[in-house]
Amino acid sequence: MLIGRHRLRTHAGLPTGSTIRAGTKLKFWYQCNTGETGTRWNDQSANGNNALQESEDNQPSVVSGGGLDFEDTNDSETASQMVMTSFNVPANNDFLSFIVCKIEDSINSHCYLSDSGSEVFQFTSGNQHQFKAVGATPMTHSSVFSVSPDEKVLFMVHRTNTSTGTIKLYKNGLVCDGHNNSGSTNANTFDIQNLGVKNNPSSESNWFDGIIYDVGMIVGTAATDKSRDMITDYLCGKHGIKREG
Repeated sequence: MLIGRHRLRTHAGLPTGSTIRAGTKLKFWYQCNTGETGTRWNDQSANGNNALQESEDNQPSVVSGGGLDFEDTNDSETASQMVMTSFNVPANNDFLSFIVCKIEDSINSHCYLSDSGSEVFQFTSGNQHQFKAVGATPMTHSSVFSVSPDEKVLFMVHRTNTSTGTIKLYKNGLVCDGHNNSGSTNANTFDIQNLGVKNNPSSESNWFDGIIYDVGMIVGTAATDKSRDMITDYLCGKHGIKREG
C-alpha cells in the first residue's frame, strides 16, 4: 500500500491502483507483524531508518499478532524507548504522520515521536493532542472526539498549504479542526529521532504507555489528502477499526 524501497503486498482489500508510491518521502514506517523485536523495529520505507534499543531494560515487548508494547515506569533507566536516525522536516513543508495505537493507562502526556522538548507529538489527555515545532501548538479535540484508554485508534496529524502550515487532526478518518473550523497553524521546521519518549537522552520524560501497532510519516508533495484517505482506508481495514469520517 505504501511503497518506499520495498514493494509491500499489503493492500488489505483496497482497489487496484491504491498504492501510494511515496519513495523517500515516506520518511519511516514501523509496521506491525514485520518481525519487530524489542531491540529492532525495521523501517519499511526506502530510507532504512530502523528503530533500535540496545539496553534490555528499555526494550518494549513484542505483542502477539504484531506491534510493540511500551511501558512507562517514570524512570529513564527502565521505561521503554527506541531511537531512530534523526531526520528533519523543513519549514513550509507539508507532512502526514499516522499512528495506530492503544493507550493502556490514563492519558496524560503520552509522547510517541520527538526530538527535543520543543519538537514533540503526544497525547496530553483524552481530548487533547499536542504537536510542537518551535513553540507549542496544543490542539483540543473538543466534543468532536476523544481517545479513551484501551481504545485502538488511528490518529493522524496532517499539515497542508506549505507556508500556511494548516494542521488538522484525524481520528479514524474523522477530522477535528482544533479550536476553530480552519484548524491550527505552524509551518516551522522540526526534527524526529525518538519513538516512545520525549527528550531522549538528555532529560527523558512523557514516555508512551501502551501498544504501538503502526507508526510513520510522509513529508512533502506525497502528503496529500488523497494519500491520507488511502492510508486511513488501509489501516482501518487492517486493524478492524471502524472508519468514522
